Amino acid sequence: MKRYIFSLIIGIYMGGGLLIAQPISSLFQPFTWEQASMLAARDNKLVMVQVGNVGKEVDQRIRKNEELVNYLLRNVIAIHIDMDTPQGRAFEPRLMLYGYPAYAFFMPYGDLVGIVAAGEVRVHSERLLEVLEEAKELARTKKMNSRSLRFVNINLEGAKVRAANEGKNIFISIANDTVQASLLMDKNVFTLNSIADFYNEHFVNLRMDVFIAGDLMQKYDIKEAPAYIYLNEDGKLLFCADEACSSEVFLEYAEEALRKAQGISWQNLNDAEAIKQAKNEGKFIFIDCYIEGRMHQKLVKNVFTDPEVTDFFEKHFINVSRIDDHACLIFADGNGRELHRIVQIEDAADLLNEAGKVVSGKGLAGLAARYEQGDHSETTTEEYIMALARAGYSQAASQVTVKYLGTMTPACLKEKRYWDFFNKYIVDVEPVFFDYILSNQDKLMGLYGEKTVKNKISELWITGAEGFVKNNQFDEEGFKLYIKRLKKEKVEGWQSIARNARMNAAEKLNDWKLFINLAEEKWNEEKISDPELYNWAVKINTNCSDGNVRYKMAQWLIQRVIDINKMEKFTGKIDLTSYRGFFEKLSNDLLKD
Repeated sequence: MKRYIFSLIIGIYMGGGLLIAQPISSLFQPFTWEQASMLAARDNKLVMVQVGNVGKEVDQRIRKNEELVNYLLRNVIAIHIDMDTPQGRAFEPRLMLYGYPAYAFFMPYGDLVGIVAAGEVRVHSERLLEVLEEAKELARTKKMNSRSLRFVNINLEGAKVRAANEGKNIFISIANDTVQASLLMDKNVFTLNSIADFYNEHFVNLRMDVFIAGDLMQKYDIKEAPAYIYLNEDGKLLFCADEACSSEVFLEYAEEALRKAQGISWQNLNDAEAIKQAKNEGKFIFIDCYIEGRMHQKLVKNVFTDPEVTDFFEKHFINVSRIDDHACLIFADGNGRELHRIVQIEDAADLLNEAGKVVSGKGLAGLAARYEQGDHSETTTEEYIMALARAGYSQAASQVTVKYLGTMTPACLKEKRYWDFFNKYIVDVEPVFFDYILSNQDKLMGLYGEKTVKNKISELWITGAEGFVKNNQFDEEGFKLYIKRLKKEKVEGWQSIARNARMNAAEKLNDWKLFINLAEEKWNEEKISDPELYNWAVKINTNCSDGNVRYKMAQWLIQRVIDINKMEKFTGKIDLTSYRGFFEKLSNDLLKD
């Protein structure tokens, strides 16, 4: 009964001149697009449109193929549309810029799923059947897909903020609605569940018309639409392409972008394995020696994931990452010979600059060789000093700086260039220079500022106090005389300087009982920062086996965790930057034995 009523309604809609239940004697029916769509939807068929005048020869070739006609009757509602009529002009956008005369297959009311030129059918009528089968398969796929790639209506800066907040990257589709390939991507790829789910999960998706994306296209050397740009949350390029593609390739583009966003691909290799691989691939070796903590997490997130860093390091280096007692970045050649090292990086550009020195033969090892061979020119000497300091060899950098400035009188410090080297690199000053600074500090403060000069003087006093361990012995008498001078000169905080120097000496001499006693004294008298407390704990956990010392250190960490918890409970806010997790782990490690 329902089927009869539905057929009756369609008949009425068509003006009452057609009864659907009657036998169909002709392949092509005198229906409008809307009428054919309604019938196709009811009968689970496609709509086949003969677009334009295909010519008698093509029409006859189809009609003579009885098997083809019968198959078409079972699978399509076939109509003809005259493209020179208003109806034809209204229909034309559905062709998505394909030419005609042609035979086009559509889902009811919907998308173009197949098209074949009339000329092809003239030569080979079975080509119509082949395209129909492809259209049916695409239609089945489309029916199974109910989701679509979700574009957000914000600009690039807004997308960067959103990507950072959501932990995503950015995808930009550059589209041109006057280009067929762009339209097909919108209709046949962006509407697939697999594409929608993957892109919506991992990207903030933007759609830009080609006519407003000129700057981006020029920046990334994109010639035409459709084009796809993948950026990280900082707006740096991960991947781009400018061609229509299959859904499989489109997913591969996204996966490549995500792989690049993860940064350098680290390998767990020992030295021998790294050398073997470096020789095989003709590369250098880069080793990230790190101590677990927030500083390294920041380096991983903000530097090692930079796309330019990833490209450069994967091209030139075998990249190894390992936990170590001392955090540093080491560069070596294929034989494992160290070429360069750095202990601190400012940003991605800084790391790229240092790595570039290695690749071009201008690392620390090269500078050292030139200097030792007698090249003491200002350029080489200054580059060598800076490289030593960046490698963490502060004492060596200081010695070379002392030698460099030692060829001049202390009055050279009135020149900013030499003052900068003195201020930044010298830690163990010659008495004549220190005496000059103390005697002329007012003049130097006038040149470089009171704070800068006072800080340098304080640093020199502190460094001097830490220089009384020689040949594994502590010079007690010399240290007492030095502390006496600190008092006489009325050095601010001399007591703290003395205690810290003794703690430093205790660490060097592996006297952890003295170290913990001095630390306890400091704990009771001063406010100890979490980084300093963490530093104490790491040293004791790594180097001290005395159970009493380890227990006392663990108790301080536990107390600090309690204090952090109390503060969070009081404020109602979780401090994501606290050292609580590190303290909990270290306290457990200290109490294990």
